[in-house]
Amino acid sequence: MMPVFAIACIARALRLSVLSALLFLIASCTSVPAKQKIPVANTEHIIHFVYREWHTSILIDANTAALYSKHLKAEALGQRYIRIGWGDGNYFTGKSKSVGAATKALIASSHSALQVITYMQSPFASIPEETRVAIAISDKGMRNLLRYLDESFALDESGQPIPLQAYVEDAGHFYRASGHYSVFSNCNTWSGRALQAAGLPVRSSLQLTAQSVFEQASYISHHQQALGLVDQLE
Repeated sequence: MMPVFAIACIARALRLSVLSALLFLIASCTSVPAKQKIPVANTEHIIHFVYREWHTSILIDANTAALYSKHLKAEALGQRYIRIGWGDGNYFTGKSKSVGAATKALIASSHSALQVITYMQSPFASIPEETRVAIAISDKGMRNLLRYLDESFALDESGQPIPLQAYVEDAGHFYRASGHYSVFSNCNTWSGRALQAAGLPVRSSLQLTAQSVFEQASYISHHQQALGLVDQLE
């Protein structure tokens, strides 16, 4: 009879193989934003979409966040930029970075987390140009984006964000988040919905990889750059 630990190892390997194949197939389905729906008028705000390995996040002006956001205001005050991402509460915070933890996050996450990183100076020298794109949005789009970000915070009984411990250095602050993390609802689908909230014509459903969402954001940015609405070096 095969030992129990061997069966467990085989089962885990099969789960990883199935998930990898699924992500590969979905990643091959590229969605191109509708050009006629890309904002080109009254675009008074600039946001940046950031892509790093498997993760995506949103970088916005801190003064704007302090003005319009209820739950980001305290973090944003006195800062120049603020960056927000979403992920599994254990893996994202660095509490557990094992392969098993990554697999569990995709199929049995216990909770989700928001990461908030602030910058007193321009962060662009530390974020490679090829991993970020600038996108112009309207004032309504910015307000809706910040409302989406506020709604991503899980709150305690007094209506305040719930801090989580960070287990890695220089990672900003973490907060317990709303929403359930899974293979079909991960950091990249969350980021895609953030772009949708900002009024951008991106597809978030089944856009499970960072590359799939970043390619859509890049398409929008390049179209706006051609019209002189944004500068990638901002």
